[in-house]
Amino acid sequence: MQVTRMALATLLLSSPRLGFASDAPGSELLRIDHVIVGMADLQRGMDRFEQLTGVRPVIGGANPRTATRNALVSLGNRRYLELLAPRGDAPPSADIDLLRKLEDLTPLRWVVSTSQPEVTVRHLRQLGYGISDPLPGSRVKPDGTTLRWVRFRITGPELEVAPVLINWDSLSLHPSIDSPAGCDLTDLTLVLSSQDAYERLLKVLAVGVGIRKGDSPRLEVTLSCPKGIVPLGAK
Repeated sequence: MQVTRMALATLLLSSPRLGFASDAPGSELLRIDHVIVGMADLQRGMDRFEQLTGVRPVIGGANPRTATRNALVSLGNRRYLELLAPRGDAPPSADIDLLRKLEDLTPLRWVVSTSQPEVTVRHLRQLGYGISDPLPGSRVKPDGTTLRWVRFRITGPELEVAPVLINWDSLSLHPSIDSPAGCDLTDLTLVLSSQDAYERLLKVLAVGVGIRKGDSPRLEVTLSCPKGIVPLGAK
């Protein structure tokens, strides 16, 4: 079912902070799915996260395509945090080299889930955004089960901290369900030297992400955890 421009505008006006665009029948459900936080070493990253928050991440598995490993923490409301680090044998690349430089927990990317990817992609393309073809992905968990998903990248205009879009396979257990609980995502803010190119996109997605001016583009993530409020990425 195609969502009209009037219906889309209604969704945008009614979206709560860190909420979702709509759960009305026939419309796509958009919400923050997860945030990716990088560090040079996975075990040190897990120790650091536990020290700050009081919650110990659980190993999620390895991604042979990207030569990375991850650990996960649930953030409630079908959201989670992915702690990402390079494998020890990872060959040099731009992404791996960046990870190896991170001596503390650093927010890198954010991901928005859509229940109807075809509708979401069509909306964005109609508004002039370039969207990649579907990018299938999978990861084998430590228990031997496989998670599967499809991603879409925003390819134009060039936006350094634009989200990735994801649609999870219906047979995959969402990582927020079986990852350690205790933390909640209370704020996600894009810090940008120029905000104009992002304001329209954030209004379209309407998932409650904030935006403010800063010297260089980055993400700031705020968590509410057993040890209190924990900011990541703030300078």
